[in-house]
Amino acid sequence: MTTLTTQPETVFNSTSGSTFAWRARRADGEVVTGTQVGPDADAVANQLRSDGLIVTAIQPAGLTIDFDQEAQAVRMTAGARRIKRSDIAVLCQQLGVMLDTGVPLPEALEAIERQSRKREVAELVRAIHVEVCGGTPLSRSFAARPRIFPPVVISLVKASEASGTMALMLDRVGDYLNRELRTRRQVTGALTYPAFMLGTAFMVVGFMLVVILPRFARIYEMKATTLPGPTRFMIAMGDFLREDWMWWGPSLLLIALGVSLWRRTDGGRKMLDWVKLRLPIIGPMTAMLYVARSTRTMATLLAGGVGLLDVIRICRGITNNRSFDDLWVDMECRVRDGKPMSGAFADSQHVPPDVASMIASGERSGRLSEVMEKVATRSDETLESGIKHATSMIEPILIVVMGIIVGSVAMALLLPVFKMSSMV
Repeated sequence: MTTLTTQPETVFNSTSGSTFAWRARRADGEVVTGTQVGPDADAVANQLRSDGLIVTAIQPAGLTIDFDQEAQAVRMTAGARRIKRSDIAVLCQQLGVMLDTGVPLPEALEAIERQSRKREVAELVRAIHVEVCGGTPLSRSFAARPRIFPPVVISLVKASEASGTMALMLDRVGDYLNRELRTRRQVTGALTYPAFMLGTAFMVVGFMLVVILPRFARIYEMKATTLPGPTRFMIAMGDFLREDWMWWGPSLLLIALGVSLWRRTDGGRKMLDWVKLRLPIIGPMTAMLYVARSTRTMATLLAGGVGLLDVIRICRGITNNRSFDDLWVDMECRVRDGKPMSGAFADSQHVPPDVASMIASGERSGRLSEVMEKVATRSDETLESGIKHATSMIEPILIVVMGIIVGSVAMALLLPVFKMSSMV
């Protein structure tokens, strides 16, 4: 841990000059601050370097600010805004390329800040740059922003700092984040189409019940025709939606609020996580998504030299499912007892048997990270084919459901017409 000390003020032999506040590090990593009089900032910096100090910040004393407070303010401002995971992937890849070519970390951060087109990313990089120049490790700066940097990124950067492979590890982090984004887009795309179709169907039906059906009802009343039962039911539903909105509107809001609060409870989360894994079509896709995420994360972390217990802890946060927690708890107990971790995969009902066999083989051969990477690639391919298959099944089902819903309303409109024509 670095310590902060204050150097006494030193003065140049010149009779005139300005006072500059500076911050620097000694060779042993200790952070020191002080003030010094000199003709300009460059002269003061050169004098400090000649004394064996590494200058991290210098500016006129009249504009002296607390660098820690500045970093904290910028960190909170940047963390409060939404920064996409793709921005973090690009940031890690850019840092990896610059460090691999020999650019020092502070200069690399400064270059990324200048060329960043998004203001939020520029503020984030500027805050990290201030902290790194002040002697804070990059991993600790990332860890101070848990909403922006996921645990896997923090752990890999921390491991790279200990092993001296930061350039390689940052490039690996960027690749990991890009693959995660691709998988997430596939799942989101598969769920967007059914949601859009169902939403459109309900909007069309609501428009027909509230706007179209009342006009036909007035025509039927003028003809003094006894309306069929389905038509009367649809008219009553339309009247309820149009006239009694002060009842059903607040009721829907209360129900939505109750469901939202219930989801945050322990029982609600456990029930929803259980349902996610047991739905007819979505359940297998969700389980395969968790397998792909966890195995790819384990492969990346193990290859980066992260401890196995830390890997298990991070994977538990990635799956974020109470039903999957049993797998990680069992695995952690096995590792602590000196048993093979592959037994937890074999005993889990959510992991396919072939995946568990491959992991066991990789553990026995000492190539666990390589096997995990292959398992993750295969799981991604299986998930992609499962999404295509599910989409091909959901599409005709949605068409049939929409046809039944819209057709029922249309038939309710046309049944009185058929009745009047038969009477004529």
